[in-house]
Amino acid sequence: MPQEPETGPFVTLVPSGERRSFPPGTPLTDALFDMGVVVKTPCGGKGTCGKCGMRIDGEPGEALACRTAVTRDITVHAGRANTVPVLDVPEFGLARRLAAAVDIGTTSVRVALADLDEKTSSEVSSFLNPQRRFGHDVISRIAAARDPAVNTTLTGLIRRAVRGTLDSVLAAAGRTAGSLESMVFSGNTTMLYLLLGLDVQPLGRHPYHAATRDFASLPPTAAGLTEDSATRTSALPVVGAFIGADLVGGLALCHARRKLNSVFFIDLGTNGEIFVADRTGRVFATSCAMGPALEGMNISWGMTADDGAVTHIRQAPGGLVCDVLGSGDPAGITGTALIDLLAILLDRGLVSATGAFSRDIDAMDLPEPLEPAREDGALSLNLWGRIRLTQKDIRNVQLAKAAALAASRLLLSAAGTPPEDIRHVFIAGALGEHMDMEHFRRLGFIPAFPNASFEYVGNTSLQAAVEACLDPCFIGHAATLRDRVQEVLLSGQEDFQDMFIRSIDFPGA
Repeated sequence: MPQEPETGPFVTLVPSGERRSFPPGTPLTDALFDMGVVVKTPCGGKGTCGKCGMRIDGEPGEALACRTAVTRDITVHAGRANTVPVLDVPEFGLARRLAAAVDIGTTSVRVALADLDEKTSSEVSSFLNPQRRFGHDVISRIAAARDPAVNTTLTGLIRRAVRGTLDSVLAAAGRTAGSLESMVFSGNTTMLYLLLGLDVQPLGRHPYHAATRDFASLPPTAAGLTEDSATRTSALPVVGAFIGADLVGGLALCHARRKLNSVFFIDLGTNGEIFVADRTGRVFATSCAMGPALEGMNISWGMTADDGAVTHIRQAPGGLVCDVLGSGDPAGITGTALIDLLAILLDRGLVSATGAFSRDIDAMDLPEPLEPAREDGALSLNLWGRIRLTQKDIRNVQLAKAAALAASRLLLSAAGTPPEDIRHVFIAGALGEHMDMEHFRRLGFIPAFPNASFEYVGNTSLQAAVEACLDPCFIGHAATLRDRVQEVLLSGQEDFQDMFIRSIDFPGA
């Protein structure tokens, strides 16, 4: 291969010795991602969690990779083995046949290993999507990908991150990537297109066309594997530009449970994907841009579920108490805890239905450890340690809530199904695995559905990818169900903006 021209400062990895040039000012986390090193940044690069600290030659102590720019030649002690976030990996016998399921979300990527002999699976890794430096939502990434070089970079970023993670988790299981019999991907349409190096531009402009909707057979290079790899690679089908494999997977799982009548399903994430099945089983689907607030990425002290993350907040006689992952001090707040906190603040009158802090908050009896604070005249609430909640944080949650509620109401209308007709409500997404149902309903993200049972079903996108690993017929079955879906585009709904505005306020007490 020809030598890369020396166009900028170099980053050298220790102990591998790998060396690469980057444009001056490149964030070190981005440079490391480009070099295949997946760095833990649960706070999304805000520098609040301290999880990306690493030793850099010539620098005292550890530097935060997310706050370090590559402005000169630097040598970083970052071995791949200890920078990829790996969860507990079960022991697989060497004779076991393994497959990998990967859910590529706009904000987070989750990976599971499936034992094809025992028909079991285990989630083994979760990391932030390295593409987020090109935007926190799909529209921003589509816009960035207009530049062919950026499109290539986006594809390379996710493939290297997936491959690096797989190498680490398989090494922990005493295996190699070559031992994978198959691999199945899921995710929204834009994320799958970027993984496969497809043209995403038609997804972002009218008539929002997805030319490729089926991915039953993919080249192994799509997963970052070599061309001669024997691993069978595929992905779940998509409906269209804005309704992806994540929704199709949820639809297939609901069908397997024999629940596809009078159903409301919502997958909560950076993109909210929703379907309604009416009394006769007709399926209507839509999607909305919720932003990453519920995943902690545009919240001042937000973070994903990692050591130091506050995962739940509840009221106790002595004030508010929190659940914290790990054994250290609180370092940030997750989406589930944020929902808990806002529900409590609303019930206590500390935040109004409009989302504003109470004008009398300074004179109110606040539970420990809440304490009003002001910075540049802006009011916020101090929580534990340095963690605080700002007015902007609340507004970002309101934007997500308004998008979900407005989309839900319009989809129900398009399906001719009033909320009273719904009998089963399924809430999917990583957030829904640990969320307090009453607090979630208190904030009004979806209609009340007075006659329905409510159930969290977890990350159905990853679950469906696992099922596709275990059942060779699953993808074909999902494609058949996909063809029953009637897509409702919110961009074609004249009253969406008005409905959005009317959905911003929280429900009254």
